[in-house]
Amino acid sequence: MKQGAVVASVLVVTVLSVLAGLAGCESNTRAVFTRPELYTYERLAVLGLDPEQEQLFMAAYIKTFIAQPITFVERGELAKIIGEQDLMAGRLNESTRARIKQVLGVEALILCQYYKDDTRPGDTMKLRVRVVNSETGAIVGSALSENCRDFEVCAKAAVEALKDDLFGGGYRSSYSAAPDGEL
Repeated sequence: MKQGAVVASVLVVTVLSVLAGLAGCESNTRAVFTRPELYTYERLAVLGLDPEQEQLFMAAYIKTFIAQPITFVERGELAKIIGEQDLMAGRLNESTRARIKQVLGVEALILCQYYKDDTRPGDTMKLRVRVVNSETGAIVGSALSENCRDFEVCAKAAVEALKDDLFGGGYRSSYSAAPDGEL
């Protein structure tokens, strides 16, 4: 009888520890808004992330919008057309957007900012995502992941939030990194 109680106690402590750890890894993510044309874009470019983050974000986007034929324009191609300086935050003006649309056929730009959340202690990060029509400059989607500690989790959550908002899924306070195909 005592051995059964010890095993049960160990099991309870283990489960509670795992749940507490998972709670600390969840992000508070929401799509601020998403317009229907987001789903029509097939040729996209991601700006504002380092190369590794960009790869993870593109993978999350393609796996989330699996039924949509999507092509991402290579960062190097963007650099050839407009130069690295124009890709920096705040330098994407109407002329630059028009050149990206005209030369590369990019329908929408996904502008991302991944930065430290100074309002929280530790290594907590935020990911802001805006999807901008490259021709008009109109923002057609916006998402925010807060309290992130892992970029891949943030990226998956932000893209899932955009999709949920687009298809009427509404707001959830947290999105987890679901296995492939479950978003």
